[in-house]
Amino acid sequence: MSTLTPQANAVAVVLAGVTVFGLSLLVRHLIRRRREFDVSPWSATLSYVATAYGIVVGFWILFLFGLFADARQAVGDEATSIGTAFEEVALFTEGGPDVQRALICYAAAVSDYEWPALQRGMSATEVDLAYREIITALGEIDEPFPSTLAPAAATNIFVQVGNISTARETRLVAAQTVTPALMWALLLGGGLLVTVLIFIVTLKSAPVTQAVQVSLTAVFTAVMIALVAGLTNPFVPGAGRVTPSLIDQTRATMEDAGPSLHGCAFDLADPS
Repeated sequence: MSTLTPQANAVAVVLAGVTVFGLSLLVRHLIRRRREFDVSPWSATLSYVATAYGIVVGFWILFLFGLFADARQAVGDEATSIGTAFEEVALFTEGGPDVQRALICYAAAVSDYEWPALQRGMSATEVDLAYREIITALGEIDEPFPSTLAPAAATNIFVQVGNISTARETRLVAAQTVTPALMWALLLGGGLLVTVLIFIVTLKSAPVTQAVQVSLTAVFTAVMIALVAGLTNPFVPGAGRVTPSLIDQTRATMEDAGPSLHGCAFDLADPS
């Protein structure tokens, strides 16, 4: 469900409501001649189940929202750190261009290799190689001139490179977080139970009124399930998803101002 488009999700939610509405009318028609029974004991059960269901599902949605927001922020931080390191390393004429090329390679690897991997909850080996290339290139730079500026610039470059790694780890955590099977069982089974209990406690209502109440419950439950499914992986294609666009923009700027992109570590690595 997480890969459905917003239009498809909307259709699925509407279909759930219409289906439950029809089933409610059908079941009410089938039991219309049955002896009426007291629904008041079921009200207490509904109150407990609905409260517990709302708390657990609400907590999980907030947790996934936090991961989603962290992933989006991480992409911005990663792009900023890449661009800042690229600009500052230009101060170093000996080895600086190699670091710049490595940063371009890293940005390319994130967009071209890691993003498809993130959609499968995985990381990309090409990005690991590109990051190691940055570290290797940093170890070969020399001070541009005897100045108090050089040590400060070198220190900040290493800080920015460390920030790149931290931002990437945040992305990977968000991509590798899955909704447990027990949570899915609670989402689906609990939602069905709440809907059935709503049907029971509204038996004294008019059939159409009851069907509307039950179908609205089903629609709201379906929306929450779709929300959990959509937030589970923030990197799949679709509207409002996390994309590497900021990193792509930074990459384009670096390519315009820096060395050409060739001989990246992941291109030189043995495919076997």
